[in-house]
Amino acid sequence: MSDSTPTLRATKTPTLRAVATPARTSRVYLVGVLAITTVLAMMWSCVAKRQLDGALAASAAESFDRAHVLFDVLRTRTQSSLRSQCGVLVEDPRLKSTLATEGIDEATVADILTELGRLRRSGFLLVLTPEGRVFAEAGAPELRGLDLSASSVVKKARGARDTVVGSWVIGGKIIDLAITAIQFDQSAFAYLVLGQAVDTELVDAVTAGTGVAAAVIAGTEASPLSTTDDQLHVVLQTIPHISDAAHAHAVEFGGAHYFIATVELEDTVPSRPRLALARALGPARKPFAPFAWLLWAPIGLSIIGVVLAGQRSRYRAL
Repeated sequence: MSDSTPTLRATKTPTLRAVATPARTSRVYLVGVLAITTVLAMMWSCVAKRQLDGALAASAAESFDRAHVLFDVLRTRTQSSLRSQCGVLVEDPRLKSTLATEGIDEATVADILTELGRLRRSGFLLVLTPEGRVFAEAGAPELRGLDLSASSVVKKARGARDTVVGSWVIGGKIIDLAITAIQFDQSAFAYLVLGQAVDTELVDAVTAGTGVAAAVIAGTEASPLSTTDDQLHVVLQTIPHISDAAHAHAVEFGGAHYFIATVELEDTVPSRPRLALARALGPARKPFAPFAWLLWAPIGLSIIGVVLAGQRSRYRAL
């Protein structure tokens, strides 16, 4: 009986160790697989999100380019219309005969300009002296008596035979205009100016055509603006105070993300007016929201696989 006891102990101990070692190794292996899979899934999620954000930013940048082109097209159309109207109104006999009268007063000319302005129903009219000073106006009392001889557009008109188009920045607004000489006996004795401010109607057309909120910055504030959305309104009003707004990039306002940019409009104007553009990224991201959960699917599948593998290993061990 004493010889059989050591023999039983020697055979039981190796058997227990042989069972425990594979089980422990299996658990370590499964935990390692789970950790690696989790890390890879997180990396994949970050890469996919970055790619999505990049695609949305590229789409917003393309829409900004379209908005800028449309804005320029609409302004060119406005200037072409001003050129045509100026060519017609400058031949009005009342205006020419009155200005040809020696000693005519400003009030009489202003009355004629008011009558002509009623035909246009928008903008303003000016008569400049040969030196470039405002002699009479209709619809622009803030310009009365101003010396505009230093304006590049006026300088160009004084040396041109045809109507000249250009723009001014007055009172924080961009004014598109056309200037033509009022001639008598082949000499210019005055200049007729038609002006039209870049208004809400124009920037609204940009938004309607491209889906991009737009505003004009010709001073310290953005005006006019093309959006009635309160948050976008705040974003556009903030853009003039952002130092790097010239480069299109994403920003966060009030917990929401937006893509913004500015484009210079007039290189020759000292105030350097800009076109401010903004677009909310939330609506563009919304259709992709369900896919965000799919990015975490590999982690869930890995956990399920580890649990099933662990159950299977335990079953084999038993």
